[in-house]
Amino acid sequence: MLIQLPSGLVELLIPQAVHMPPPSSIELAGLLDVQPGESVLDLGCGSGLLSIAAAKLGARQVIATDVDPSALAAARHNARINGLESRIELREGSWFEAVGEEDRFDVIVGTPPQTPGPMPGGSRYGGWDGTDHLISVIAGAPAHLSPVRGRLWLLAISLANPARLRQELASNFADVRLIHETIREFTSDEYESRQEGLMDHLLSLRKKKMADFVDQEEGGYVFRNLFLRSARSWTK
Repeated sequence: MLIQLPSGLVELLIPQAVHMPPPSSIELAGLLDVQPGESVLDLGCGSGLLSIAAAKLGARQVIATDVDPSALAAARHNARINGLESRIELREGSWFEAVGEEDRFDVIVGTPPQTPGPMPGGSRYGGWDGTDHLISVIAGAPAHLSPVRGRLWLLAISLANPARLRQELASNFADVRLIHETIREFTSDEYESRQEGLMDHLLSLRKKKMADFVDQEEGGYVFRNLFLRSARSWTK
């Protein structure tokens, strides 16, 4: 897979066991505001796209974490074929478990699983309202961000309780901004094929104002991809 970013071309080799980066992750890779010399933590790195994007922007150090050994192996290989293996360190662990209590970063990036699920459904789900992993990342990030210009970049979907997400961000960060958004079309059949009863669950959450998506006239639905940047202090 070849991806053209503002910082240059990225080449990825993605084995069958590792998820292909969706268009939203590619979009996020092109939005990151990593500055030369900064340190970056990539939570749930997958194939390594966001880590590579950060390094190509000039990050002096990128720590990339994941719980999946296959993903870490793919990310390590992709860092090497892009000539960035000296600046990307791979660690196995869930969210902040792979870093020390005293470790601080200028930028933390997270794209956690966040599809709401009526019951435990594996690694693609984010709990009953979709926010379980998002909240874990948001709550843990301030302790691992540099105090002056530390930023948390999140990719969130509007299926995952946007009101709760906004409240949690506002409770932990002084400066929360929606940098960009895109739309994602989906159908009932798509989500029912993932888990029986999932579409009914999403409709129930929407009725309770715990999910945000709209019907299309021609059938199907649309949710939004939200590209959020939050800082501990106000930044220009």
